[in-house]
Amino acid sequence: MNSQLTRWRSCYNVAGRRCQNMTVLLASAQRSPTEGDDAFTDVIVHINARVVSAARVRRKVNGWLTMEAGDRLLAGEPELMLGERLIWRVPIRWTSPTQGVLARMELAILVDAASGDFAPGSPTSQEIEDHVATLARSLRSAA
Repeated sequence: MNSQLTRWRSCYNVAGRRCQNMTVLLASAQRSPTEGDDAFTDVIVHINARVVSAARVRRKVNGWLTMEAGDRLLAGEPELMLGERLIWRVPIRWTSPTQGVLARMELAILVDAASGDFAPGSPTSQEIEDHVATLARSLRSAA
């Protein structure tokens, strides 16, 4: 199995509702047995699942960030990760009222797509605050 993420933009339609753009991340894919190199990967995906909407997940993460980690942090665009479970991965953005987005962090909040609950593997509020402090120091030293 290949452990790298495969990313593509997709459009989905749930129960006849309007189509919504989303990013889908495939957690693993199996290499084609006919190819000897890493040039091609076979991907077959069919999912029939009811998931919490990306908009609702983003609102939930924004609320948690504001209450637990700081009011200058915003949730980015959620990405649906396909793996053993469906997980929304929501990147964190550090913002400034005068300059907009200061940094797109490597950190992301994970949310179970079926239940809407926070999933294991998300950074704690302290880890997020520590990362922001490191970014702030690097911005000050660069100025």
